[in-house]
Amino acid sequence: MEGVYFYWIFWIGWIYTTFMLDKTKKRIRITIALLLLIIFSNKYINVGAMEVNSGILFCLGYGYYLISHIKKKSILYSLSISLILTTSYVTFRLFQLYDPVWVMFHPTLKLSLILGLMTIFLIREQLIRIGLLFIAIAQGEIFYTVFLNSIVPQPVIGQLESLDIVAFTASICFVWFAFEKFVAMLDEYVKQRTAVVGSTKRP
Repeated sequence: MEGVYFYWIFWIGWIYTTFMLDKTKKRIRITIALLLLIIFSNKYINVGAMEVNSGILFCLGYGYYLISHIKKKSILYSLSISLILTTSYVTFRLFQLYDPVWVMFHPTLKLSLILGLMTIFLIREQLIRIGLLFIAIAQGEIFYTVFLNSIVPQPVIGQLESLDIVAFTASICFVWFAFEKFVAMLDEYVKQRTAVVGSTKRP
């Protein structure tokens, strides 16, 4: 069932940010963004003869908001990564359409894994990762549907499957971010223990 992973993951994320994180302005912004995305996920806007999922539009807008705070010298690099991710999304979806045998089992998860890993290896800052993923998936879904509409009528831009991909890729990035934090804490602990042991051995 399309969309079920999106609702599960984002509701869990909203509960975690609302009740588990410290009460800061950053937590409030994240909580509001998650809630708005859930609300907009089943709303559609008429654009000509097509309907656009409001959740996809929200991902696009929020993604640009997240990357709007980066330094000017990094804008070109971020735009290049966004183009790479968008192209990867469209290519995979077209490949899935023309040769479905190769991606028969769990294509949504496979595409999410590809986008998530590419983002992790190409971008270091967590918020920029999420922003570029949101932009890439939203742009990719728009380009893919518009292209497909020229062949077979596709009246809806942004199926719930695309929001499943958003949820999976965001989860992959957050798991990796937690792993990075754990490694950093472990490294700091080892350094402190080494310093203590070294100081006790001094004459």
